[in-house]
Amino acid sequence: MKVNPNKKLNQDFKSFEIEIKDIDWKTRCELNDMMLKETKNGAPSFSFWGKVVLDCTTLTESELNKYSTTEIIAIANAIFEEANGKK
Repeated sequence: MKVNPNKKLNQDFKSFEIEIKDIDWKTRCELNDMMLKETKNGAPSFSFWGKVVLDCTTLTESELNKYSTTEIIAIANAIFEEANGKK
């Protein structure tokens, strides 16, 4: 999956590819339930974004730690878009 910076959010990183796991119906439901629960009291926490990436990609914690905060959030957002059918 290609991860691109969101220019509207002034994200400034080079696009890159990341391998995601198959997101089936159960995983999609779990992701959306997590998002609803996490955003109930405001913006999602950084640990939320990290959990989404670790749960849905083949990345290890060590590999994930090499990405910037902005890149990790962008990966998680791309996962949500992929899971929910936005292309």
